Amino acid sequence: MYPILKPPKFDLNELARIQEKIAKNVIREDRLKKLETVAGCDLSFASGDEAYAACALLDYKSLGLIDKKIAKVKAKFPYIPTFLAFREVDPMLKVAKDIDADAFMIGAQGIAHPRRAGLASHFGVLINKPTVGVAKRCLCGVAEEPPNKRGAYSLLKDGRGVIGAVLRTQENAKPVYVSVGHKLSLKTAIKITLETTRENRLPEPLRVAHELATKAMRG
Repeated sequence: MYPILKPPKFDLNELARIQEKIAKNVIREDRLKKLETVAGCDLSFASGDEAYAACALLDYKSLGLIDKKIAKVKAKFPYIPTFLAFREVDPMLKVAKDIDADAFMIGAQGIAHPRRAGLASHFGVLINKPTVGVAKRCLCGVAEEPPNKRGAYSLLKDGRGVIGAVLRTQENAKPVYVSVGHKLSLKTAIKITLETTRENRLPEPLRVAHELATKAMRG
């Protein structure tokens, strides 16, 4: 759809224009046909550009593992803040393409990004599936600290409106930053994140994917 997987040249202005095209194609409303399964994707870097990518498919109600895909991959683009998708989306798509999930969860920003096109939005638009971004840190925008109780959240805003939510998944734990990746409303993105979280700060799809990738990386 877009030349994102093989950027034409190492030109940040050109890459920013690609991100702007992605942002224009993000659908910020619910297009879920059903929600019986959810998949999480993660990368664990071994050394340099070598990494292990993992995609874990979970049953939405029980959060039991249904399927998984793990692969050794190589990032072909350097790490540059706000351009993470060009480094990580290709490896993630390699493990996610054969996973039939109703929704995907990516441990990164969706539209809570300076150009409204973080890794989760790139992934969602390219795979054309409902996707939620769940990040550990804020990339842009401002929000009040949510109350210290599970399920509490505050809206993440910038000069152009609401771009996400700061969600407390566990009492006495740091919040996570939830944003729309593709084909979801923010309300549903928050709901999915909270309903798939158990004892940990991160929701189970991301925790399991991270565990699989890390275990593979360590051999």
